[in-house]
Amino acid sequence: MNLYFGYCCVSMLHKKLKCSRASTKTYLEKRTVDVCHDYLLEKARMNLADLKQLLRLNYEEGIFAFRLPDQLLPQLDLGYYQLEELRDELRDVGRVANDLNLQLSMHPSQFFVLNSLKIEVVNRTIHTLDLVANIFDHMELQKTPNLTLHLGMKNGYETVDDALISFCNNFGRLSNSCKRYLVLENDHVSFTIDQCLKVHNEIGIPIVFDNKHYEWNPGILTYDEALTTAVQTWKDRTPKLHLSSDKDQKKHAHANQVRYEDFAIMRSSLLQAGINECYIMLECKDKDMAVIQLMNERKSRESM
Repeated sequence: MNLYFGYCCVSMLHKKLKCSRASTKTYLEKRTVDVCHDYLLEKARMNLADLKQLLRLNYEEGIFAFRLPDQLLPQLDLGYYQLEELRDELRDVGRVANDLNLQLSMHPSQFFVLNSLKIEVVNRTIHTLDLVANIFDHMELQKTPNLTLHLGMKNGYETVDDALISFCNNFGRLSNSCKRYLVLENDHVSFTIDQCLKVHNEIGIPIVFDNKHYEWNPGILTYDEALTTAVQTWKDRTPKLHLSSDKDQKKHAHANQVRYEDFAIMRSSLLQAGINECYIMLECKDKDMAVIQLMNERKSRESM
């Protein structure tokens, strides 16, 4: 079984490479449009240049998946500069990812809710998701990127099914590219794997299994059942899972590292499911350092 590991947004091994230089709205509001344009465009170009270097270093370290930070292209949604101005730089990032056979993803924050009861939140979410999809389109990636989203909210809906239907209806408003990239993750409070699967059955969206979200909010399926049914939703794409360990038993506070026991449970479940390959995204404080530690521990244990 081929397991490809990744991490999220920030390197602890290469701290000089920063891919999320940004600004604040307060700073921008005090400047002219032209000044903001040049200021943000320069930050975006620096982020993309560092990203190319970081992807190459990840590859050398045996890390084949990377979650791009939200502010890779800082404040793009405010309209001070246009995506087309970065066409060459984005294509260069895509060439690096394609040459090294890397998987890229992005995971917008919890403030983007596709089934919100507030139309302005839904509209902003659709705008942002389509914008991220357009960024991926400009990269011309050979491996389909993953745009990960939680199902959203259920408070305010009469039934859970009403919340699921709202998500499916608003999914229909997304661009074709965004529909192709979007994947759905279970969460530790509101929506379980079995509820996410109802959405998959309606619109075909792949499901990301998160081990700690499952443990805190399991639903009606066992761990093995939840993982197996989630990875099967990916069909001809390589599935992705999220792996983390709890910090001091706090509800979904990520530990610095991933405990090998948590990985072993996931690996055993994957073997039972007959999965040949998948991406495992580590969500922990030590980022790439934690990935390398886990890979080394796995190699050591499996060589005994």
